[in-house]
Amino acid sequence: MSKIESAREVETGNYVQLFIYRIPKKNHDAMVKLQNQLTGIFKKHGILRSEFFQLETTEPFEGMVSIAKTISANPEEEVWVELESYRDRKHRDDVVANVTQDANAGPLFGQVIGLITEGYSCIMGEFKRLHM
Repeated sequence: MSKIESAREVETGNYVQLFIYRIPKKNHDAMVKLQNQLTGIFKKHGILRSEFFQLETTEPFEGMVSIAKTISANPEEEVWVELESYRDRKHRDDVVANVTQDANAGPLFGQVIGLITEGYSCIMGEFKRLHM
């Protein structure tokens, strides 16, 4: 691993959690507000970065399938991806444990669940960096 790669990994982390949300378009502004509050709590407890992206296009390359189709999103919904970056799994566990103990976090998580598409469960996965 080069010095440039190791510096980049310290800044960006080697471990990410990915979440995919389906959100009714009418809930966009409320979700932005809540996620900003939650991101502040996570930053207070040491997360490296929390980033949100909204699906822009549903036109996949030939031979591929659109993520919107895969998760059955409809035209009245937005598809969001959240990436939370941590140094490693232990760092993630420590941050999440501290957030869980934060009295301000619980009610916000409940509100987020209330804003996603009814009957939809968020997709979640945890990934470690590949060193290639």
